[in-house]
Amino acid sequence: MGTTFAWTFHVPDFSPLRFFSIDRGAQAMSCELTTKYLGLELVSPVVVGACPLNTQPETVRQLVGAGAGAIVLPSMLQEQVVHQQMKSTDPANAIQRSGYQPQQDRYNGGTEVYLQTIARLKEICTVPVIGSLNGSSPGQWLQYAKEIESAGADALEFNLQQAVFDPLETSNDVETRMCELVRQVRELVSIPVAAKISQRYTNLSSMTAQLQRVGVSGLVLFTHLPQWDVSTDRMHWTIHWELSPINTLGGILEGIVRARAGDRTISIAASGGISNAEDSLKSMIAGADVVMITSAVYREGPDVIRDIVDGIVRHLEETQYQSLQAFRDACPTDHVGDEKSVRLEYVDPLTRSDTYFDPTPLVSQQSGDSYGHPN
Repeated sequence: MGTTFAWTFHVPDFSPLRFFSIDRGAQAMSCELTTKYLGLELVSPVVVGACPLNTQPETVRQLVGAGAGAIVLPSMLQEQVVHQQMKSTDPANAIQRSGYQPQQDRYNGGTEVYLQTIARLKEICTVPVIGSLNGSSPGQWLQYAKEIESAGADALEFNLQQAVFDPLETSNDVETRMCELVRQVRELVSIPVAAKISQRYTNLSSMTAQLQRVGVSGLVLFTHLPQWDVSTDRMHWTIHWELSPINTLGGILEGIVRARAGDRTISIAASGGISNAEDSLKSMIAGADVVMITSAVYREGPDVIRDIVDGIVRHLEETQYQSLQAFRDACPTDHVGDEKSVRLEYVDPLTRSDTYFDPTPLVSQQSGDSYGHPN
């Protein structure tokens, strides 16, 4: 048995501090799980999605040891880069005009430390390291993509935030703006670029095709969105971040199917609420090349990656596929048919039964004995 040790995640405010133990003697990854994403060869289809955990070298070492095929750094924010660029020319107004806030640097290390983190991880990491940008408007700040590449990142994930605030801007305008951002970044770097997008598109197949035409190598479906609420005391809307809830895979699967209808060659990463091997297998059957795990890692530590990898291996063995690639080759390639078939898939389950599954049933307030008789 390998030596075990305890370690601590530095978890953001939305999650309590947790402690985990991991075995140094974890079994090496089988080559049967080798897959490709963004043109990169991965030893496993499980990728640790963008989060602050991936800035800590020791944490990354353990995540990779548990079976992660790649890691994605937390996003460098548009506001941080703009602030950095304005400090030397307009220091008095840099913060106000950029939207920068000091806590943003605590999230990802800041513009200078971020590049150092990439370089340091590349020295110790045996799997691809993917940088990340988050923004919504064009500008000189996009040049930071070149710095991410120069620091050694193997690929770049662009988290496209729609930032819709103009009532006169049409959906076509929004999509054109998003694609133009990707095109500009793609022209700045030679490493592959993935677009991380939301579900808020009328025709995801069309958006996929548009992004493919401007040069993206892959899609991440979908970006994690905050929860909106309204304060009854302040009479104002509020935003807060939460871990992705479990049992929310349906929307991700739908998105993958619809994106695949737009392009069957583009790399796709499933992201959002994936927590076990079954979720991962379903995502790949729907058309994903890899699955991104983030919230599950916060909840369970690196062991969840090992469990997912082991579960995928068991499924391949039970179904007698010699490799992950053989399994994916056997998956259907056309989930979406014509209008009639799409309508039938919706109408048939709606009208077939008078009762519907309730995923959140009310818990009875009554107590009873061991035979179920209420007290």
